Amino acid sequence: MRIHQLAATFGRLENEVLDLGPGLNIIEAPNEGGKSTWTALLRVMLYGLNTRDRSLQADKRKYLPWSGSPMEGRMALTAGNEELTVLRRTARANAPMGAFSALYTGSAEPVPWLTAASCGEALLGVPQEVYERSAFIRQSGMAVDHSEALEQRIAALITTGEEDTSYTAAAERLRRQQNRRRHNKTGLLPQLERECTELRSLLDQIAAREAEIADCRDQQARLERRQAELEGQLALHDAADRAREVREALAARDTWEQSQKKAETLAADVQSLPSRSELEALRGTLDSLIPDEDAASDALREAEAAKAAWDAAEERLAAAPTPPADDAAPSPPRAGVLLPVLALAAGVLAAVLLSLAGSWAAGAAAGCGIVLLGILASALLTRSRRSRWEAEQALLRRRQEQGREAYTIIKRETDAARESWQRASALAEAAETRWRQGLDRAMAQVRDFQPQAVDIEDGLTAVEGALARRLAAEEAARAAETAALRWELRRGAADGEPLQGGPAERPVLSRSQLQAERTANAARLEELRRRLHTAQGQIQALGDSAQLGADLAEKEDALQLLQAEYDAIALAAQALETANLSLQKRFSPALGEKSAEIFTKLTQGKYNKVLLNKELTPSAQEEGSLLPRELFQLSQGAADQLYLAVRLAICDLVLPRDKGAPLVLDDALVTFDDDRMAAALTCLAELARERQILLFTCQRRETAFLREARVPGVTFLTL
Repeated sequence: MRIHQLAATFGRLENEVLDLGPGLNIIEAPNEGGKSTWTALLRVMLYGLNTRDRSLQADKRKYLPWSGSPMEGRMALTAGNEELTVLRRTARANAPMGAFSALYTGSAEPVPWLTAASCGEALLGVPQEVYERSAFIRQSGMAVDHSEALEQRIAALITTGEEDTSYTAAAERLRRQQNRRRHNKTGLLPQLERECTELRSLLDQIAAREAEIADCRDQQARLERRQAELEGQLALHDAADRAREVREALAARDTWEQSQKKAETLAADVQSLPSRSELEALRGTLDSLIPDEDAASDALREAEAAKAAWDAAEERLAAAPTPPADDAAPSPPRAGVLLPVLALAAGVLAAVLLSLAGSWAAGAAAGCGIVLLGILASALLTRSRRSRWEAEQALLRRRQEQGREAYTIIKRETDAARESWQRASALAEAAETRWRQGLDRAMAQVRDFQPQAVDIEDGLTAVEGALARRLAAEEAARAAETAALRWELRRGAADGEPLQGGPAERPVLSRSQLQAERTANAARLEELRRRLHTAQGQIQALGDSAQLGADLAEKEDALQLLQAEYDAIALAAQALETANLSLQKRFSPALGEKSAEIFTKLTQGKYNKVLLNKELTPSAQEEGSLLPRELFQLSQGAADQLYLAVRLAICDLVLPRDKGAPLVLDDALVTFDDDRMAAALTCLAELARERQILLFTCQRRETAFLREARVPGVTFLTL
């Protein structure tokens, strides 16, 4: 079989077409470029879409077209000598890709031997499970997992060629038969065992109930005799209690009469006193006057202190010097005329003398110079005097200002002290007035019932005494009420029949002990009656012991028969497993040899042997090594290469050669290094001579290697 073209609206694909060549096809696309979508489309076109899968990762959800268009696909291919076109489209929304048709290419004639269900197996010669575990290789699914269909195919290749049975199916049927008879706690055997156990338990329960009934009746007789004895002793307690109640009633009457007399006497004594609430209020008033008196005394002391401070300030003000007045400032010094006059006279004299000496010009110059020097000296002297005068005037003004400031400070302090004394005096007078008025009102109330009281202490003493008398009277009234109530409660005992004879003798056990024992005995009797009734009812519910014994014997016979069948099935299952192991021993060496041949090429001769267990899990052995290496001992790349070798070997041994099923690889070489990738591509190029290969990759190194190596017959595509 060879695929020419794929076209689809599927997932991210929207009316996109993929044209494929014969042999090896290298299809490049970046991550999320649609590689996995194309591989999924190919699988759906061959084997259909599983619409019963309701998981979130189901293909019908995962590959729903992004555009919202109906899901559909087309595949043009060659099968044998016939050109065919397979179509799958969505006719109903709840059945995506449910409409199928297969036509001879270029015509409307349907292909009669292709149906929606048989398309993939008819074209490839193997069911979907075999194809996906052999020639459909994805990076996330390199390992070969178990499949009943693959097992049937392997068994057919080894034995008769029939693919309608497998070890797994036969073993499963035997397992179902075993499970029908025994599976953990379910099946016919456990059910019969439980029924026999239940019957034995019923018989044991009947025997136990009968023994329990006999024991209950013995205990019931003993408890009834003891109950009668307890009732008699309680009657003795009742007689003694009657005598005590009469005595207590008479004592209560005497107590009431005495309490009543005392209450009347104390009530008469406090009749002239204020009420209790008035006395308590008066006591509160007197208590509050004590801090008021202290506050008035404190205010008076503060006023006296303020007066002393004012007197001291007045003395400081009287002793302070009077602030100086502004003295009339003296006139500033004036320029002197004596020095300029003398300089003028000297200049004239010098000029005359020099002119007489015969030098008029020199005389005039000397005279002018002397006059100028005199004027300059006079100006300098006047300026010096002026500076001294100004300094003296500034010093005088500072002294006058300082004197005025000192006097002003003392004056302000004196005024503030006077104001403080005035405020303190007013507060002291107000506090004294408030305290005196409160004291007079309170003492007036106290003198109403204690005329001798004169001060707060006397008033508090009088109030406390009055309150004590009030409380005594109230207590006596309450005691009289309580005594009256007790007398009323016991009057009936005193008014009843008079006591006859001496005091009744009490039993050794107290009333409470007797009552507790009687109650406990009554409870035990009631419990015994319930147990008797329950046991009798349980025996009736459990059934007839003779019939139960017959049923038990019958079920034990059936149990022995089923156990024999179970043992026979277990023996058959063991024989089947032995036969399956024999088949695996025949197939595994051939598969291991072919896998080793391919793995040796992929690893460039590093490994020369591949071993597989019954689950097709491979291990590899290096050249010259004594022990194989398990998968977990290999790197990820080496493990993927080993899986790829096993997959290619399965393709060679399992897939029908005449069908030429295409090999699909999705990023299967990602973990390979460059050398082993080259070896893998060389191996795939050789395999491509026999079957079409679609290698989807997210890298460019595969294309680069094949172009550089000039490998013929390779088709390069870019998505």
